[in-house]
Amino acid sequence: MTDANDDARAWALRLTATAVTVAGTLPYITLKLIWLTGGSAGIDDPVMLRDGGFFGLNLLTFGLDAVALLIALAFVRPWGFRIPAGLILAPMWVGIGLLVPLPLVVVPVFLADLFGGTPFVAGGGPVAGWVFAVVYAGFTCQAFGLVAGFVFHARRRWPGMFTRRTSEGAAGPTQELQVFVAGGAMIVALILAAFNLSWLLGFAVGLPAGALADRSLASWLQGAVSVLLPIAGAAGLLAIVRRRSGRPLWVPVTLAWIGSGGMFGWSMWMLLVTLTPTALKAAPGGGAMDLVTLFTLLTGLVTGLAGAFALVEREHENAG
Repeated sequence: MTDANDDARAWALRLTATAVTVAGTLPYITLKLIWLTGGSAGIDDPVMLRDGGFFGLNLLTFGLDAVALLIALAFVRPWGFRIPAGLILAPMWVGIGLLVPLPLVVVPVFLADLFGGTPFVAGGGPVAGWVFAVVYAGFTCQAFGLVAGFVFHARRRWPGMFTRRTSEGAAGPTQELQVFVAGGAMIVALILAAFNLSWLLGFAVGLPAGALADRSLASWLQGAVSVLLPIAGAAGLLAIVRRRSGRPLWVPVTLAWIGSGGMFGWSMWMLLVTLTPTALKAAPGGGAMDLVTLFTLLTGLVTGLAGAFALVEREHENAG
């Protein structure tokens, strides 16, 4: 009876996670479809709809959210376990990296604006303020729903990740190389974190004049996340490959996953926006900012790949 109750509870939680994800995804996809087909809902500047860059970014983000929706459905269907692991892990690595940091910014900003009596997003831009509220509320729902759904999926598909200790298992043939790569990633991550911390504290090191002027609470929180992501990713990878910690393996895996995915996903998005001029484009970074963005992307990619190789080697060791 207990097992049956546990299974029913797990199923209800998985279904709830998928429902939350769908609730956050459908309004966003609907809005993107309206814009891609020429509709102007939420657009205060009609000229922007004729912008090729705006169309391209909308097509890309529509595709990303469509994939998120399919994966959310896979988490509650039997065919989800027949999908090749890479087709689940790769998009979830980028998706979790993009989505998990958002509630850390959106929720405090929303609460501050709510109790401060100011609108969540100021008007006057090419896109109506309510659009940002809908979009970021949807992203927050996706963050919670996809993470919860993925955890339930992973616990059934790769149970060893949740039962083993980080220190378990003998060192594999590539451990020395893994430690070397992880150590290099940590050095670069600390440099990236130092740059972001200096900008967070108001030192315009390597930035053009006025780059730090008129910063909002959201800017401060985004800066804090930019400091934490490289350190979390590199520290998680280093713990995985050194195998000295007695903590559960899922702890450093989570750190490495969110840190590396966040570095890669957000840097990729920033570079795409920089290279695709639209009316929504923020003031140009220039100076050291673009270089830090590029190295953050590369460090996130290296950290994620190194972590994947290390975990695959562990699985082969346990299977042998």
